[in-house]
Amino acid sequence: DEIGEMPLPLQAKMLRFLEYGELQKVGDNETVRVDVRVIAATHRDLERLSQERTFRLDLYHRLAVFPVVIPALRERAEDIPLLATHILNKLGETMPQKRLSQAALEVFRGYDWPGNVRELGHVLERAAILAEDRPEIGMTEVILRRKRA
Repeated sequence: DEIGEMPLPLQAKMLRFLEYGELQKVGDNETVRVDVRVIAATHRDLERLSQERTFRLDLYHRLAVFPVVIPALRERAEDIPLLATHILNKLGETMPQKRLSQAALEVFRGYDWPGNVRELGHVLERAAILAEDRPEIGMTEVILRRKRA
């Protein structure tokens, strides 16, 4: 997660791992071969960072074999009801099951979600806790960051 934040020395190790499928555990001299697929995520423009020399160009090309671009949540507000239901169902495994009120859902659709799905999950978890034993999450339980001016 957030490979664009990885320091250059660690990027070199990641590239070596991706190229040779070998790693060395911390404090161990033995190299271990592994057969894995790596999924890397970032919100940064790795191509631009490569041009600025803050991200290794060779690592960028190694990772860009099959890029999947997922638009920000604010660009796909139609997904919010389904995502919210899924998140609430997952939360329902460890706490009483909740549903989102229509008013709260409308506010969610209009919010810009700078933290994307991760923020949605945190907002829903906090709201579910605040709702206590009530089955519906309403506006009194929803706490969103203020929009920046």
